[in-house]
Amino acid sequence: MKRLLGICISMQMTFVLLFISGITPKLNSYVGASIYLIIGFASLVISLYLVAKKFHLGISFIAIIFSLLIICFTIFIYFLPEAGMPPEIPLFE
Repeated sequence: MKRLLGICISMQMTFVLLFISGITPKLNSYVGASIYLIIGFASLVISLYLVAKKFHLGISFIAIIFSLLIICFTIFIYFLPEAGMPPEIPLFE
């Protein structure tokens, strides 16, 4: 269980480091969005599993909230239009 919590938190820290370092804008938009969504959904699944097993509930709930923020941020940045500009990844044309 501790190992799963460590994996979940390290994936979320990887998201923060990728975002701060500015590596993902240099990549293709599809690759960047895929990386962010994989990190978000994987950490969400792990943290939901930890809550179901009642392991460190406080930290697990914080991990759930941060995972949801990662997913919402990715959707906002890559898939939604902003100020008249088209989205980076158009879903419907």
